[in-house]
Amino acid sequence: MKKKYNVVSRLISGRKAEKIFAIGENKSGTTSLHRIFQDLGNRSYHGTKWRNTANTGIYYLYDAFCDGTPDDFRKLDQMFLNAKFILQVRELDTWIDSRLEHIRRLPPNRERHPLWTIKESSIRAWTIQRNAYHIDVLTHFRDRPEDLLLVNYIRDASAPDRICEFLGHEPLENKPHENVNPRAGKALKNADMIASALGHLGIPSEEWGNDIHCPSLSPEGSHSVPADTDHR
Repeated sequence: MKKKYNVVSRLISGRKAEKIFAIGENKSGTTSLHRIFQDLGNRSYHGTKWRNTANTGIYYLYDAFCDGTPDDFRKLDQMFLNAKFILQVRELDTWIDSRLEHIRRLPPNRERHPLWTIKESSIRAWTIQRNAYHIDVLTHFRDRPEDLLLVNYIRDASAPDRICEFLGHEPLENKPHENVNPRAGKALKNADMIASALGHLGIPSEEWGNDIHCPSLSPEGSHSVPADTDHR
């Protein structure tokens, strides 16, 4: 009965509770973010089921969410007035490489999205989608810096402290960092495929390391959004 009561009470108080949504792409430090949320005392969900914003029940059972992008971040912004949003980003080429390697590790018979493949066409689609999505999120929250944190967890050593400060907490004594920055050592495992796919999109090599968007692929009017977190 106690467990049932806890669930019911969370459902009743859900909209007033402060929620944390990490709405950046997967393979961008979400495992570490999940651990930070837990270490700060939040009931954190790390998985895919929260991405479908039509299934609202899950939002009342957890405090924090990460691993992939929701289908409608604006709906979450409207549903939870006190929510905090984190847009976690990483360099385009290492992000693609990490995704490709993740797909290689999946069981061959596992059901997956049509674009979740090791093909140049998928890389091009991911890049276009990510580019537009980052611009959309940053434009939406442009005048609300208190509600959105932009952070490159892979590259920024101060990211854990910045996240804690953003969420109103003191820095953690132990700073989770599950993933190692691939630029610090090993070369890309899929360098040729990535170069070919980005080349076909007309993105010059100097933009492949941008963690927010590629100006050469971005629509007019997006110049107000920085291309990389180092250039804000």
